[in-house]
Amino acid sequence: MLKEILESIGRFFGKLLDKLIVLVKLLFSRIISWFREREALVKEDADNLAFTIKQSLENGKVKFVQGIFNKKTNEIKDAEQFEAEKLDKKLEDAHRGQDLVIYN
Repeated sequence: MLKEILESIGRFFGKLLDKLIVLVKLLFSRIISWFREREALVKEDADNLAFTIKQSLENGKVKFVQGIFNKKTNEIKDAEQFEAEKLDKKLEDAHRGQDLVIYN
């Protein structure tokens, strides 16, 4: 599923090249707040999944994508991407040992 999400992210953000938020520290509370604002989108279709992807960059920063992915159509319904110097402990713990996290 990670491959499908990554391909869909490329298509989604290819249309929105300027949609990158740069932060010093990305907080778990910000991620959860964003998902709560889109709760209706997740609930409208059982195939819609809330996810986050963490990617360590060569410059020491972290690229982080959160979004809603439809596993049936392989489409991103909504997403946001960040570049941050670091993640807070809750986000680090959620992604410990895994790049992709699916939220229920």
